[in-house]
Amino acid sequence: MSGWRAVLDAARAEHVSFDHARATPRASQAALLAQILAANSGTDFGRTHGFADIRTMDEFRARVPIRTYDALCPWLDRIVAGETGVLTSEAVIAFEETGGSTAGGKLIPYTASSLRAFRAAVLPWLADLARRRPAAFAGKAYVSVSPATRAPRLIAGVPVGMATEGAYLGADLVPAFLEVMAAPPSVGHLSDVDHWRLATLSALARCPDLTLISVWSPTFLITLLEALPRLAEPLLRALHDEPECAPLRARDVSTALARSPVDTALLWPRLDTVSAWADGASRPYARRLQDMLPHAVLQPKGLLATEGAVTTPCSSSWPVPALTSAFLEFLDDIERSLLCDELCPGESYRVVMTNAGGFYRYDLGDRLLCHGYEGALPLLEFVGRDIASDLVGEKLSESFVSNALAVISGTACLAARAAARPHYVLLIDSSDRDAAQCAAATIEQRLRCNPQYDYARKIDQLGPVTCEIVAHLLERYLQFGTRRGRRLADIKPPTLITDAATVEALINPVDSAISAFRPPLSYL
Repeated sequence: MSGWRAVLDAARAEHVSFDHARATPRASQAALLAQILAANSGTDFGRTHGFADIRTMDEFRARVPIRTYDALCPWLDRIVAGETGVLTSEAVIAFEETGGSTAGGKLIPYTASSLRAFRAAVLPWLADLARRRPAAFAGKAYVSVSPATRAPRLIAGVPVGMATEGAYLGADLVPAFLEVMAAPPSVGHLSDVDHWRLATLSALARCPDLTLISVWSPTFLITLLEALPRLAEPLLRALHDEPECAPLRARDVSTALARSPVDTALLWPRLDTVSAWADGASRPYARRLQDMLPHAVLQPKGLLATEGAVTTPCSSSWPVPALTSAFLEFLDDIERSLLCDELCPGESYRVVMTNAGGFYRYDLGDRLLCHGYEGALPLLEFVGRDIASDLVGEKLSESFVSNALAVISGTACLAARAAARPHYVLLIDSSDRDAAQCAAATIEQRLRCNPQYDYARKIDQLGPVTCEIVAHLLERYLQFGTRRGRRLADIKPPTLITDAATVEALINPVDSAISAFRPPLSYL
């Protein structure tokens, strides 16, 4: 179809640039950094840090300290207030919201150049996927990038979010993306979550030629698919009322929805590829999603943060650095800053990003594991965020806990309890008390691979891991998050919980009617 032809033509052109960069990664990264610094030397941040005088990557690292979002807030607050020339010479054309700051939420400014940087990571992936799995581009696509049901909003006259999913990759590709989308943009603009869910599933039910799905969190798609049985009646009614719907299609949908579990292979027989988070805390949910869509290949996404792209799945195995999108540094365990050609297989690193959107030496807090090299580029797996629990000096990281929980097939997370005798609780969605207690004992042994945790247990600083059965654990976590003001699409599956209020809300929810969970309208 002509829409995919236009998208893939642009994707192949970006892939050529990416291939040139991957041949000489250090020189490519140095050139990208020089371009970013030259473009923004006249900004307030650029003048403060002497961008105009920086000639090398080492000078840049010496002049500009690593900062978190909270440390960048004094500059970001001025942009939100309407000031220009603060972090970027280009005007801010949109904001995006995400979670993760001390205050609970982050507001990320986008410029034309920062959107081009996203394009430089995503389009090479599409070109690579089209080469490996051409059937993914033989039909329609369902893509969810921006939050659904979000009401239009302006900050200092600048919109929050983009008008369509395709707009994140450039205005020139918007018409082409509109042609291949299974659900029209108007669906995402519906303000009522029930209407949005029904309209989305109705659009997908009318689409036997769905071949590609791209979402962020697998839980987003899981909850959408889980709504199919209870919405079967209105979905079938909508199909019968659709004059263009073939009787055979209506019959297939009716048969698929009547089966338990829903027969997704009958619903979407041509579905080839599903792209979603599948690493770190999302791994068990990715497995669950794969079980729901067994006839499709689930491809793990690269690490695309709201602030910018870090990796892209342009390899035969793990993703590789998004060389043409951002200048990337990798901090080892002693905080040395390394470039992408200096990483050691088997070691993990924290990512620091410099991009065209005004984030200079920005500490993302994301940790990547190097699996070796493909050519000159390291193969990188997202293993978690550097969120530590430290009740008595044990210092458990999210990535470590995620690995410990990998042996549990169902929904589970670990919660810190600062009780009279501090300990950790395995929260698990299970109906089998004996199995839950066995799982807690297993997790206890896996945690003791951490020498600080093992020492604390030996001297009785910490009690053993206990278990708490929490029915509908994921739904309760989503419900609590939305009640706190977070958007459903931003909420990542829990792995390590250190906040006592969250633990209490999961164990003793205010509203036990989880099956009737309805998040606030603006938080999908």
